[in-house]
Amino acid sequence: MKKITCTVFLLLWGAGLFAQVKKVSTAYIFEDYIFENYSGVKKLNEELQKKQETFQTEFNKIALEYQDANVKYQESMKNIAAETSETLNAKLKKVQGLRESAENFQRESEKQLQEFMGMHIARVKEEIRAATRTVSQQKSITYVFTRNKADSPMNPYRAILYADDTKTTNISDEVLKVLNAKVK
Repeated sequence: MKKITCTVFLLLWGAGLFAQVKKVSTAYIFEDYIFENYSGVKKLNEELQKKQETFQTEFNKIALEYQDANVKYQESMKNIAAETSETLNAKLKKVQGLRESAENFQRESEKQLQEFMGMHIARVKEEIRAATRTVSQQKSITYVFTRNKADSPMNPYRAILYADDTKTTNISDEVLKVLNAKVK
């Protein structure tokens, strides 16, 4: 009798545990598809282009000033007899200073553009993560993986080794809707 009671108890306890097991569901997003279609990324690209144009305009001014000074220096070298060594050295230093200024400006502007992109790409990835989390919670999805066009079996950073797209949900469009709803 004790064996039967104990067996029934264990069966009921096991059935209770089995009933409490949560169904695991998976989905994926095409991260590059989202990047291509997210209006926040499009705005970011417009901002980047404006910054690049501003930097290019300023660089062109500095480069033109350098070219003018260099031409004047070259002309003074043709008439070297009329120039003193002090004026030649002063003109040369001005040309060298302008060249250095142009190179420094170019280096600094490239650095600023890289920092700008790095900071904003990290922000966009966090926005994608948050939107994915929102959609996953709405659809009761347990795990979401990323997939990209460039994923190949030889990619060492690939998160998914195999995915049967007919049995796994693609929530890229839902994530994109959540993201684009936030962008005005």
